[in-house]
Amino acid sequence: MSTPPALRWPLPGPSLGVTGQPVTCPQCQAREGLLIGLDLDDHSAEPSHMACPDGHRWLEAGMPRHVGAQLLADAFDLDPTLYGRLDELRDIHEGDRL
Repeated sequence: MSTPPALRWPLPGPSLGVTGQPVTCPQCQAREGLLIGLDLDDHSAEPSHMACPDGHRWLEAGMPRHVGAQLLADAFDLDPTLYGRLDELRDIHEGDRL
């Protein structure tokens, strides 16, 4: 895989990819508790780094990296103080490797 994401964060509940298809772990089919790798600077169409609660990791084409970048940018727009707490936020899911 390529460079690790700047931040790992859980998707809210079961999620749909940009194609409208459910995002699921390709190994265990988990739909909840999935982590997505977020990188504010990566606005590419490359697949996002994902992980499920069982530790399976994959690249998810249904969630291009620009989606994660936009989610992170929106969060910073809502609360600019989050940017100053980025290291703290990274620590929350540091053990959940992507």
